[in-house]
Amino acid sequence: MCLTCVLPLMVSGPAPVFPTTAPEPGWLKEKSGGSITWTGCAGFILDVDGERICFDPYASNPGLRDTLFRPARPDHALVERTFGEVSGIFVGHTHFDHAMDVAPLAKANPGCVVHGSTTTTEICRRQGVPDEQLHPVEDGSRVTIGPFTVEAIASRHGTVPIASRIDVIELRGEGMPKTVFRWPRGQVFAYRVEVGGLSLHLQTSAGIEDAPLARQEPVDVLIACLAARQGTEGYFRRLGEQLRPKVIIPCHHDNFFRPLSEPPRPVARLDWPGFLDDVAQLADAYGTRLVQLPRGVPVAF
Repeated sequence: MCLTCVLPLMVSGPAPVFPTTAPEPGWLKEKSGGSITWTGCAGFILDVDGERICFDPYASNPGLRDTLFRPARPDHALVERTFGEVSGIFVGHTHFDHAMDVAPLAKANPGCVVHGSTTTTEICRRQGVPDEQLHPVEDGSRVTIGPFTVEAIASRHGTVPIASRIDVIELRGEGMPKTVFRWPRGQVFAYRVEVGGLSLHLQTSAGIEDAPLARQEPVDVLIACLAARQGTEGYFRRLGEQLRPKVIIPCHHDNFFRPLSEPPRPVARLDWPGFLDDVAQLADAYGTRLVQLPRGVPVAF
């Protein structure tokens, strides 16, 4: 890809779904003395007492022309500036908008470890990340980094008609894919994070694998991908029934072809009113509250 998300990406006009200021203090009653930063697309940084981990770090945002016709060219300086020092990198799947900047960030942080599918670790290896920084995960794998305990949860990618038929699933041949559209999906994971008595579930792709989700306990915060969710029947209903979140934070709802220097714009087919209807149903059933994070701003929790 996210080739299966790319068909619905272009819209014009203002983007009212993206706030520019942080939510009011107290948005999360269970405080852990840390911060969360949405970096755009499905990317997040969690920071507690200076220990920092990130998920699906992606900042390079090549334009549509480069995406279609040229090899991936991560903006190394921008990646380092956006994510800084991290102890661990967790990757949901290997499409370019989740994984293209992982290897540059790992090489800039030689003490950190990349956690993801075997496809993710192999594509990092092909870019010169040493084996000691690569940790393939399986469903149910758990790792502790400082105050964070992270569990990998097997999941699925969202589905978009037509585009999903030509999606690349695994790495082919040797070397790197010729264009970012040829970056393979690999196995897909969601992640659960436990830190300081707080629980977060990161569903950074809008598909669901029922059995792994069914073993999950309720969470304080659900971070949910909005792109391509229409292909997953009962997406928010199923997540809500199992996780019963106190707070929901949307992600992967911005056009990731736009550079971070420009204001975010929504993906087409976002259907923000439909999402608000889903949130209202979660609120009625579980008391779930919608919290929107401004891009690039650390928000205390």
